[in-house]
Amino acid sequence: MAAGGFSEDQGAETLLGRWGIDCKGLMADRVEAYLGLLEQWNRKVNLTGLRSREEILRDLFAESFLADPLLTEQDGPLLDVGSGAGFPGLALKICRPDRTVYLLEPRVKRASFLETVRRRLGLEGVFVICKRLEACSPTDFGLAPRTVTLRGLGAIGTKVAWCDRLIQSRIKLVLFTTRRIWNHEIRQLPGVDWALPIQVPWSRQRLLVSGIRENQCST
Repeated sequence: MAAGGFSEDQGAETLLGRWGIDCKGLMADRVEAYLGLLEQWNRKVNLTGLRSREEILRDLFAESFLADPLLTEQDGPLLDVGSGAGFPGLALKICRPDRTVYLLEPRVKRASFLETVRRRLGLEGVFVICKRLEACSPTDFGLAPRTVTLRGLGAIGTKVAWCDRLIQSRIKLVLFTTRRIWNHEIRQLPGVDWALPIQVPWSRQRLLVSGIRENQCST
């Protein structure tokens, strides 16, 4: 029995349901397949420090799924910067299969993992770009992204500035952060009209924040 009374052999549908995530049918099948690949690759490549199914489903999958209601059809395509093991970008693709997603991941082994997940799950409209953000150009994207997601938030101001140079239009930002980083760094970013932060229900410190950034670069 895992911490919190969860059995390690419980399926994704059951566990995600405990956190208010409706995950059934094809979505549940894809989460299970993704989770299996993540567990397999994590033995060789350090994709995440989380080890139990409960932790991975809660802190990676469920937290990513919380962002789906913030995104409309007009907010695509989505650019997931520093995608790592694919969160939130691939999870949001699983949540809404018609969404176009660019996964930006400069580390070759992690990019290979993302390609494997994309192929094994049969996900169309997913493009893995093995580059650093500052090395990208608009020609890397078939359609210009309208939303940028960020989970690893080091140097957030610099990353957002690079997105300005890359995407010559207003940008929707969806950030997975903590209360401390929100208060001391993110809310101070210029030119962003922030919505009220959403607290992750199972965490005292984790927040999901979104806002519209008017492009700060002259065209």
